[in-house]
Amino acid sequence: MKIKEIMTKNVLTITKGCLITEAAELMKEKDVSCLVIICGDSIEGIVTERDVLRKIIADQKMFGQIQISEIMSTPVLTVDEETDVHKVIVLMQEKHIRRIVVAKNGKMIGIVTESDFVKVLRKMKI
Repeated sequence: MKIKEIMTKNVLTITKGCLITEAAELMKEKDVSCLVIICGDSIEGIVTERDVLRKIIADQKMFGQIQISEIMSTPVLTVDEETDVHKVIVLMQEKHIRRIVVAKNGKMIGIVTESDFVKVLRKMKI
């Protein structure tokens, strides 16, 4: 099975100049756990709920004054849409990440998260 078969295609994005409050509001409104930071077609970074907890709240930073660029993870690890699902799982385990961006010719076309793997397993009734 190829990763393109299970990826989420409609990825929410934000620019690195946005404030973390905007990102948190968007994640809450859309019920997602991450946003990909882009500049044009270029993937600049990724920010997750965990980033907010670890890099802002735990350090007691002033939440309303922080730009995404200050806490985003970069560079973003990507895989090609034709990559085998098993290889992606192994890569995510090795890198200790919970989501990975799917790209084609350097442009983001989707994202795969742990939740996507769970959905596949449920369909398989394992």
